[in-house]
Amino acid sequence: MNKKLTYRIFSIFLGIGIIAGLIIYAGTSELLELLSQTSLTLLFLSILVSLFAWLFRALFLKIHTKIKFANCFRIICIGYMLNAILPAKAGDINMIYSLKQKGVSLVRSVNILIHYRIMDLFSLLVISLPLLLIYMKNKIPENIIHYLVIIGAIITIPALILVDRKGLISRLLLFLEEKISINFLKKFINKSHRLYSDYEILLKTKKRWSALISFSGWLVEGLVSYIIAIAIGYPISLYIIFLAVSLGNISKVIPITPGGIGVYETTVMLLLSIFGIPTQISTLLAILDHAIKTALGIILGSISLIFSESKNPLKREA
Repeated sequence: MNKKLTYRIFSIFLGIGIIAGLIIYAGTSELLELLSQTSLTLLFLSILVSLFAWLFRALFLKIHTKIKFANCFRIICIGYMLNAILPAKAGDINMIYSLKQKGVSLVRSVNILIHYRIMDLFSLLVISLPLLLIYMKNKIPENIIHYLVIIGAIITIPALILVDRKGLISRLLLFLEEKISINFLKKFINKSHRLYSDYEILLKTKKRWSALISFSGWLVEGLVSYIIAIAIGYPISLYIIFLAVSLGNISKVIPITPGGIGVYETTVMLLLSIFGIPTQISTLLAILDHAIKTALGIILGSISLIFSESKNPLKREA
């Protein structure tokens, strides 16, 4: 069997297995009882509110390209759909391809995606770190320390890029390109230098708008989770919700399973439990939260793919 196919199947079953384990751990009958008491009206409201997050994501692409907003929306939705059903961030590759098909250069397409992901990460940190400081007025639980270590490791390189106002990284790449004689390394550094030089240009344009749009999108995501908590009948403090959801989304940076299925739920459930939320509540909230957002992404992506006017390879194969 093809190794990629084996990995895809394994990652899907791994995610499903993690979810099943969480359900068994929390108690199947207890979760079903909670689910039966959950407000469908509020769940529907959470779906409507979640749509605004998708508009912000499309707007992020729009301000960095000359592509029509409707096409930006399609590109985002299809990309998220593929990320939800396939491992290894396949949707990101499709986003780069789609931008290139719309006339954006390959280098700029890659940099827009990189910028998009970096701003996502920093928006989540802007939300989560102050909330952590508020909570740290008391004693921070030891269980959360390893999450902070992982987050610190993940943000180091993006942080260096954003604060590199004097072009130190560009000069370092140029220095290495001139000094290294090994051919394949020289070519790699040359391409990296070209990519980074273009990213510097991108970073200088509409940086504040990029941050504001990304931040607004993640605020909507947190609000959706809060509405779901109310729907379950267990309102949770906003700062706890935003902290858990922010760190949960950061945990999906490494694509272990498609769309972070299982990984996100486990992270959110553990964090909510640390704050004293009952296991059944935290598990159901984490599962419903991710299920609603993922299902909406798949539905929007499928509709966008069907009605897309672009020459998407997936559409040609259908």
